[in-house]
Amino acid sequence: MCTTIGKYYLYASNLFFVLSGVALVGLGVAIELPVTRVADLFDDLLLIQLAPILAIIAGCMLFIVALFGWCASFKESPWMLILFSMLMLVLIALKVALVTLIFVEEEDFLDQIPVLLLTEFVRDRTGFQVIERIFVCCGPLGSGSYLSIALPETCCTNPVCTPSNAYRGCNVVIENFFTNIGLATGIFASIVIAFEVLAVIFSSSLAYHLSKQNKQYYK
Repeated sequence: MCTTIGKYYLYASNLFFVLSGVALVGLGVAIELPVTRVADLFDDLLLIQLAPILAIIAGCMLFIVALFGWCASFKESPWMLILFSMLMLVLIALKVALVTLIFVEEEDFLDQIPVLLLTEFVRDRTGFQVIERIFVCCGPLGSGSYLSIALPETCCTNPVCTPSNAYRGCNVVIENFFTNIGLATGIFASIVIAFEVLAVIFSSSLAYHLSKQNKQYYK
């Protein structure tokens, strides 16, 4: 009975892990793509440098390990199940590191965004328009950031750009973007960790029962 429950849990959980691996890679790419285009702006920020890379690595590894786990449970191989458990522990450690990095560094990172954006806005208006185009925003604080200067076309959807139809300020838009991405990544990774812990328990238990059955068979 325990063996059957363990097998079916591993079948279901490994399907979940395959989908989760794809989702984690997607989250990592969602952070990395816009950031890569404005890499100079976030050069010195540890969270932005490491979080997307960790998410992509964790997602790829989870996808591969999940396929291995499915084969292990299908073949009912004790050594494969033990190896699967060990690989899962590595993945748990990697995602714990990711979640910890997000929650420890996020507040400091968000505090630095207004300073970084204002510095870039003053230093290079043309370069700042790249940020406006990527994040669909206007100036650090909105259209008022341009004072009496005509608004650039990157500030609006309409060809004629006025303060009334301009996008929100980049400070708010970018802070919301990273807050939402960080929260989604943290919650999702925590859920996956919980399932991985159960997978370690079930796979170890299944490996023990299968080893015991094999010993009895050869007696």
